[in-house]
Amino acid sequence: MPQALSALFAVVLAMQGPAPLRKSDLVRLLSGAVMSPVELAEMVRRTCLTFEPTDSDRNDFRLLGADASLLAAVDDCGRRKAPRRTAVTPVRTTHRSPSARPPIPAAQPPPVFQVQRVIVRVSAERSGFVSGGGQRGSVGTQLPRALVFEARDSAGAVLSGQAVTFTGINARIQPGAAVTDAAGQARVGVTLGERVGSATVIASIGVVEKQVAFNVAAGPAAQLAVSCGTASVVGHFAIRPDSVIVLRVSAQDGYANPTPLLGLRAAVADARIFRVLGVSQDSAVGTVTLKPDQPGTTSLAVIANGMRQYLTVTVPPRAAPGKTDCP
Repeated sequence: MPQALSALFAVVLAMQGPAPLRKSDLVRLLSGAVMSPVELAEMVRRTCLTFEPTDSDRNDFRLLGADASLLAAVDDCGRRKAPRRTAVTPVRTTHRSPSARPPIPAAQPPPVFQVQRVIVRVSAERSGFVSGGGQRGSVGTQLPRALVFEARDSAGAVLSGQAVTFTGINARIQPGAAVTDAAGQARVGVTLGERVGSATVIASIGVVEKQVAFNVAAGPAAQLAVSCGTASVVGHFAIRPDSVIVLRVSAQDGYANPTPLLGLRAAVADARIFRVLGVSQDSAVGTVTLKPDQPGTTSLAVIANGMRQYLTVTVPPRAAPGKTDCP
């Protein structure tokens, strides 16, 4: 469904002609994977942007898949938005002879009364998020307080009945669009994404865009990750009989984000095949040092954060050929 909405959104942009892109427009097109970065770069060169991109904006675009050509088009648009000078054309006047007869005035048409439509304009200075910003939560969780956007005009009066569109970066917004109530406010819920760090929500109303940030923390530990050197260790592995190896252990949440490691221990089913020489840890990672003693196969239990990771370890004979998984 998100790809279908992105496709429809791209078609609507094409039908609207060369209208400048808002930041939320560019975020939706990058997130939807409907247009390639090269096609997006061509669109930016043709339509330009309604906003001045910051370093934070460029970093968000990179995380969403923007390549060098698209970022260059964004920078080029900023240079093209420099103010132009308007040439002044001198007004030519003609002098009449004093003896010339004045022209006969033409008959005046009857007065025409026009009804002028009042256009409500949202003030970028007086509109913005008034509640719910800056909250902190774990990955994949919904924030406890709603995010509230308030629309006002240049005189400070609240604007009701205005459509506000919300776009999330490392966040999901529900609903994605809302209409301001009698107090000029629109409320939405925010569910944080899967990356630890920060999340951003952009509100768009006409050409006005405002954004607010949230802190995203790792969730509770859900799994233990064990590695030897640069390789992950899962299930079964072999070690040389004449070596001492060091396994690295870390705890991760359900989205593979690192979490604090607590209470690391290790136990061997048959200590005659290999021994645990030592266990050490800090808040982020721990190590388990093993020393093979004789050929055989037995199991190793790595314990931390109330979880157990079982591994089967084989120590081959010294003369046996073959590759070891953890030298």
